[in-house]
Amino acid sequence: MVTIGAGGGFPTGGELTSTFGIPDSAALSASYEFRLCKYLAPEVSVINLIPLVPQYGEFPRSPLRERVTLLSLGAHGILPLHQDRIELLAGATAVHVSTSDDDELLFYNSPRWIWQVNCGGRIAIDKRRRFWIGPTARFSRDGGRPSQEWVSLTGDFGFRF
Repeated sequence: MVTIGAGGGFPTGGELTSTFGIPDSAALSASYEFRLCKYLAPEVSVINLIPLVPQYGEFPRSPLRERVTLLSLGAHGILPLHQDRIELLAGATAVHVSTSDDDELLFYNSPRWIWQVNCGGRIAIDKRRRFWIGPTARFSRDGGRPSQEWVSLTGDFGFRF
């Protein structure tokens, strides 16, 4: 199944995180899952968060559009419902974090690999169950200090082949 989505991205965690002060942003996602069986699917996905970061300095400057990319590798469990037309999903992944400006968006000692848990649902919109829509929520965090935390919520459209 190939899925694309759009929604919002939110740095979370408060003042003790390296993501504190980064504004909320748009989130764009794309993923590919390979169904091993009815209830399990490995997945690779990419989420781009695009915050408009304020610029500070001696003179007022306009905010810059930055990019935070979360590349995740993992798996999720699938619970089919209502004659396999509705699916609930939950999973865990390892995430590689990269940014367009590492000095501005992340502290120099923030790890590049963090973990993620995700959940969501989808419903088939055609009789052959090829096209699917539904939401996905993802929570990403590292275990370090200061930690970095990201939440994304996207509405997804998928094609199963």
